[in-house]
This record gives sequence, structure tokens and C-alpha cells, in this order.
Amino acid sequence: MVRAIDAQQIIMQLHNVEKVQQIQQQHSDMQQRYFQLQQAQEDHLLRESVKNTDESEKAVIREKEERQEKRKDKEKRENQEKSEIVVVAEEGESTDEGSHINIKV
Repeated sequence: MVRAIDAQQIIMQLHNVEKVQQIQQQHSDMQQRYFQLQQAQEDHLLRESVKNTDESEKAVIREKEERQEKRKDKEKRENQEKSEIVVVAEEGESTDEGSHINIKV
């Protein structure tokens, strides 16, 4: 059986329907805000991790360069010492054979 539409009852329920629609709209807005916040945090973390790797790579490169410089300096000193020993030995042979050899370290 079909009944007539009761206008008073519909008007009373409009307030409830309005609240439900408003909550549904706010829910989607809140989801978008939450998603945006998550994206911002992920972007920030990614940027930080890239900076950390760049800094660590620079530190590794700097350490390698320092080791190479130390090795080169050590080789230079050893070569200079060897050349001083040869020069002193040659001088010793020309003046007094079999005498003492002066070595500077």
C-alpha cells in the first residue's frame, strides 16, 4: 500500500541526513590531508637519506686521498734517505775507504 509523503517527518530527518553527508565529505578531506602529510614525511626522509650518503661518500673519498698523500710522502722520504746514503757512501769511498758512513734520518 502506498502512503502519502509526510512533510514534517522528512523535514525533521533532513538535519540527520545533512550531518551524515557532512561527515562523509569531511572524511574524504581528512584522508587527503593525512595522505599529503605522509607524502611530506616520506619526501623529507628521502632527502635526509640522500644527504647522509653524499656526506659519507665525501668522507670516504677524503680518507682515500689522505692515505694516498701519506703514502706518497713516505715514498719521497724513503727515496731521499736512499739517495743520501748513496751520496755519503760515494763520498766515503773517494776519501777514506773502509771508514764510517754518516746516515741522516
